[in-house]
Amino acid sequence: MKKNPNYSDPMDEIEARANNYSAKALMAMVLVIVAVWVLTVTGFFIIDKMMMTNIAIVSVAGFLSLRALLRIFDNSNRWLKYVVLAVICLLCGTIVSALSFHAVLLYALPLIFAAQYSRQHVIWCTWLFNIIVVAASSLIAFFYGMCDLNIFFVSMANRSYFMELMENEMCLALNPDPVFIILVYATIPRAMILALFAYMLSKITEKSRAEAAQIARDKTISETDFVTGVYNKNKYAQMINDHYPKVPIVAAVFWDINNLKEVNDELGHEMGDKVIIKLAETLLSKADDTHRVYRVGGDEFLTLIENPTPNEEDTYEAEIVKLLSEAAERARVTISVAHGNSRGRGIDITNIVNEADAAMYVCKRTMKGEIV
Repeated sequence: MKKNPNYSDPMDEIEARANNYSAKALMAMVLVIVAVWVLTVTGFFIIDKMMMTNIAIVSVAGFLSLRALLRIFDNSNRWLKYVVLAVICLLCGTIVSALSFHAVLLYALPLIFAAQYSRQHVIWCTWLFNIIVVAASSLIAFFYGMCDLNIFFVSMANRSYFMELMENEMCLALNPDPVFIILVYATIPRAMILALFAYMLSKITEKSRAEAAQIARDKTISETDFVTGVYNKNKYAQMINDHYPKVPIVAAVFWDINNLKEVNDELGHEMGDKVIIKLAETLLSKADDTHRVYRVGGDEFLTLIENPTPNEEDTYEAEIVKLLSEAAERARVTISVAHGNSRGRGIDITNIVNEADAAMYVCKRTMKGEIV
């Protein structure tokens, strides 16, 4: 995935962030599997060493391949999460098939992965696919995996060993239809428990999304000018103190509407507001993460450009003036705007803004009465 990519759609950013977290969690799973394998080969866990080695190889290779997939493709792809969750279900089912009761809690792991994607339907789709894996892995575990009786006996045997033991020595009656028993009495209870997990995770996800949306709305209101939609003075003060001093080079472009009082007096405050909004819209049309626009006064705006290229502030200033001129022609109104710029080190941001402000006033005096 690209470093710090800029996504136009916020959902793409959320998707990419979730897939990135999944990639990190996969590495944690690999470390756990390797740790379990080490404890097995050293004799701490009573598990067949060859079986554990085979499972470790398959699962580690699978999880690392899945992590590589997340690194190859753009993590904002919506389809990627379904592939990730399906493969995690299959790998967890494979591990449970071999280790049986030792790893049965892994069935809940795909649901935890699904919860971070912030969509309830993703959780329920994962649950549905997981139930299929539960049924299949339960059957495989019964016939070929480690038998649950190993909890009672000091043994690492599978089903065939205990079947032979019971037939020859214990003379216990065997269920004639173990497949039906497993599908009904093993799969259904696990499906119900996993459904409870899915329901609780979906509600937690829903609550988290609502809280995140409310926080985002509150943050937007606190940082944004209500009339124009650009950043307000509160956001400007915070960025001046905390952000821009850390930026190597910053360019400032100051904007001020000429003769706004005359516009208000002659044409009304509604027209004055329209002129202010038109300037803000024009500035926002060129705004991004490196070109932020702030309303620092009634008719005063400031654009701060991070790490600009040589003469970028001059080019930007000319583009805005041209756009304003075109907008004025279409609307048949007079938009007269004074402007000035400056650049320097981010640590000197206050001086840079003051210099741009002074350059704007020089421009204002020069073009007094002139229409831009």
